[in-house]
Order: sequence, then structure tokens, then C-alpha cells
Amino acid sequence: MLSHLDSIVFPDRCEVIEVIPSQRYVYCIFKNGRSSLMQQAELYQQRILINDQIKKLTSIDVILRDPQERLESGINTYIQTVMRDHPDLDRATVIWFAKNYLFLNRHYAPQLHWLVNLARYMNPETKLNFMGMDQLHTLTKLNRKPQGIQDISDELRGQLTDIAHTEMYHRCDQVLMSHIGQSMTFAQVIADVKQTDPTAYDWVIGRSQRILNPTYAVS
Repeated sequence: MLSHLDSIVFPDRCEVIEVIPSQRYVYCIFKNGRSSLMQQAELYQQRILINDQIKKLTSIDVILRDPQERLESGINTYIQTVMRDHPDLDRATVIWFAKNYLFLNRHYAPQLHWLVNLARYMNPETKLNFMGMDQLHTLTKLNRKPQGIQDISDELRGQLTDIAHTEMYHRCDQVLMSHIGQSMTFAQVIADVKQTDPTAYDWVIGRSQRILNPTYAVS
């Protein structure tokens, strides 16, 4: 990891819930039904696989959400959490940092980043089964919001409608959204993002690799 922020966005603890024993598993992305799935796991004592335990899985369900909708919900959660834990901070300043700096928190880090972190631990041959939020009910009957978090206000939503630096990341996540209902390996996902939107791919994937290795060139 290059910084403390990397460990927040790409943590060393990766979790997959065993929804149906030995049959169905789901990767819980923040703001994509995770609160409901985690509370169900606790209520029914469902097994949570961590890190290397994930490698044995051949199939993992992944719930995806509209990128802009998820960004707004995630930043809303981030702001309320920061203000709860640090009431001495100025809310307008917290909003300014969320709007002007890339992904300070996992609640609104791109869904592609979440898949990158999962790929660190899963078998390369594992199939990712992409599902939309409208299919969450097939995994859990609970509908729980994060504890203590209020719905986003119209005022805050209005401030988050046009954040320039999120465009390329949203475009990559939109490619993911186009595969709802399909099953793919992580390598196939990355290859498809590169083929479908090479400009966004180069910005999100290639740019980060060039920062780590200046001699890198996207093939």
C-alpha cells in the first residue's frame, strides 16, 4: 500500500457471505445492500468467508448499483459518519473534501475498485454473477438502512450532481452495469472495460499503473 488511504479503499480484509451453504455466496459492496446482507448473516449465523477462504469459491454474486445514485448515497453516509465521530468539524468543509478529492472512503469508492480488491483473494477462474439492486430480494428479505444514517437531502444531492473527476470512474462502472444478468471472470471484466471504453480504462487502470511504474504503457 502506498498510503493510509489505500488501506481504506483496498482493505486487507475481504468478506463474502455464504447465503446458501455450499451453493450461493455474495460479495457485499458498501451501499449495494450490504447493511441488509450483513444483518441477515448475523441474525441467521450465516458464515462469512474472509481473504484466503474466498479462493475455493467457483461462483460469487455481486450486486451493482447505478454509479451516480451510489456516489450520492455513499458521500451522504460518509459525511454523516464523519460529523458523528468528529462533531467539531465543519460540515461544509467535509462536503468540500468529498467533492474535490477522489474517493476518501469505501462507501463511495467505485464498484470496479471493489472488484479489484476481491480479485486479490479469489481464484482467477471464479465467475462473478452480476445482479442489479432490484434483485437484492433474492439474497435477503431484510431491508435495513445503515444504522443512524438519514436519507440524503435535496440540498446535498444538488451539490453532487456534477463532480468532474468522477466521470471516467463512472464510465467504467457503467460497463459493469451492462453485464447485469451475466457471469464473467475478473479477467473478462477488465478486458471488456478496456474494449468497451478504452479512454476510461486508460484513465482509471492505465493511469494508476503508470504512477506506480513510469515505464508502463497500456497495450
